[in-house]
Amino acid sequence: MWSCFSRIGQELHSNYRPSKPDSLGYTDEQHQQVAAYWKRLLQLSIKVTTHRFWQTLGPGLVVEGRRQLKHVDDQPETTAGAAA
Repeated sequence: MWSCFSRIGQELHSNYRPSKPDSLGYTDEQHQQVAAYWKRLLQLSIKVTTHRFWQTLGPGLVVEGRRQLKHVDDQPETTAGAAA
């Protein structure tokens, strides 16, 4: 069973035995890198959700604005030549 934590010899809650070898877990360096990613993710999330732009939207439009922001990269980019 794979895990970021060492699971050598740990029993599962069933009789199933995975075909993959036991996980040795993350190294200390990998744990630090994951922690740094989570810290950065939290910082960016706070920056986006508290940006002054959201104060410019009317009541009830913030959720819809954030929904649209999540999908802004889903739409194909248009170029000036494509409109002609």
